[in-house]
Amino acid sequence: MKRLVLAVAILIAVPSLGQEVKRVPKLAELQALGDDFVSVDGFWEPDSPTAQSVLVPTATHIECYRHGGKVLVGTEAIYITASASAAGGLLKADSSVNSASWSNDEIVISDSHPICLISKTIFDLRRHTVTALDIRKPEAEGLGGACKLIPDRQTYYLRESVDYQIFHVPVKK
Repeated sequence: MKRLVLAVAILIAVPSLGQEVKRVPKLAELQALGDDFVSVDGFWEPDSPTAQSVLVPTATHIECYRHGGKVLVGTEAIYITASASAAGGLLKADSSVNSASWSNDEIVISDSHPICLISKTIFDLRRHTVTALDIRKPEAEGLGGACKLIPDRQTYYLRESVDYQIFHVPVKK
């Protein structure tokens, strides 16, 4: 009887041979310091990866401050982002400071500076997660019509850094 129970337990615990186990990515979690500061680290990944939405792996760090941005960006709330990548073996680091909209439920960052896109980043303060949305500007054409190659909309989630490094599976082109 003990052998039968052990055999059933093993069959339940071990997936069938040849079946791929679908792993749910671990989302990056907001770190809060009081009610006026949050930060997060991770890697952006598309919700529905396609060959067109493949991203260069980029480590991202974002800090949001509820107060103190008036002098720098014209709004009270402010965010600072820093990122680093090594596309094609070339190290690239970038940082920026910009305005943010902060309520009790969320922080929203809007960026319409890119030629083809309007980007929104939403910090869910209740669930401690970060998502992003890229919307293609309908009037934008870009160099040689490059903007038309970008999807109308694409959503992204910020994946926890260690989870990304261990379990990320690149999209096949």
